Amino acid sequence: MSHLPSLQTLRAFEAAGRLQSYSKAAQELGLTHGAVSHRIRELEDRMGKPLFQRVGNIMVTTNAGAELLAQVRQGLSLLEQAFAPGTARAEAAMQQVTITAVPSLASTWLFARLTNFREIHPDIDVSLRVSEALADFKRDGVDVGVRLGLGGWPGLDAVKLFGEELAPVCTPEYAERVGLKTPGDLRNATLLRNTWTPWAQWFQAAGLDWPEPSAGPAFDDALLLLRAAQRGDGVALARTWLAVDEVQRGELIRPFDVSVDDPFAYWVVWPSRGKLRPCAAAFRDWIIAQAEEERRHANETNCWRVKRPPA
Repeated sequence: MSHLPSLQTLRAFEAAGRLQSYSKAAQELGLTHGAVSHRIRELEDRMGKPLFQRVGNIMVTTNAGAELLAQVRQGLSLLEQAFAPGTARAEAAMQQVTITAVPSLASTWLFARLTNFREIHPDIDVSLRVSEALADFKRDGVDVGVRLGLGGWPGLDAVKLFGEELAPVCTPEYAERVGLKTPGDLRNATLLRNTWTPWAQWFQAAGLDWPEPSAGPAFDDALLLLRAAQRGDGVALARTWLAVDEVQRGELIRPFDVSVDDPFAYWVVWPSRGKLRPCAAAFRDWIIAQAEEERRHANETNCWRVKRPPA
């Protein structure tokens, strides 16, 4: 197994990904910032691709980094269980639920709410695997999945968590600086681009005969797209439920009363055959209830109401 990174390197990577900071990872592990940085560069050289990207003051995993982080966490968890006393191993196996989720929701809405699940179920450990790929539940040892799609996956039961709309968002300061009062004012703005949320469909809904933008910052990750908008880099066409927390806090606003429905929705899925273990059923029931409560709250507070800069 000479091709494997050292355990110290994997622990440094896991801590940096969890804490989104090389400095905090170094402090937790009793290392220097330079040592953590060196180990992550070593891992990036092995993988042949960047694993982190700096966004403001935090280090955010790239898509490749997020997938590797989920796998590393799973591996470290298995090692800890393997060397635990027999009774502890049995208890850990009974109380761990393995979830697979698409990176967009895992890094935003779901990540921000896992603390709530742990407070309600302190005896259940959640192992979250982040991947765009559809998991094979039996082969991959997955209990519950959170997917983005049209629904109707063979062999799986599914409950829709929430549908999606696409709407432009930016910071209040950016909207005021550029003067975003009507959709046509976007000609003066920097449009942040993402392959999965093309602007052309929104332009059409807004009555703008504009082609798809070919210039401006582009991101293949929905979280990085939102972070760029939060930083004031421009206007992002965002999935509403990925940006709901930032909108509710007033960090991002919706400057126009135009949105388009996204045919894809977020679903929680699990195998149709067989009975879910109690810890897996607890997670499934929790995420369904959480989504229902937040849909109701969003409707009651009208958090997505349009906010325009002063005249």
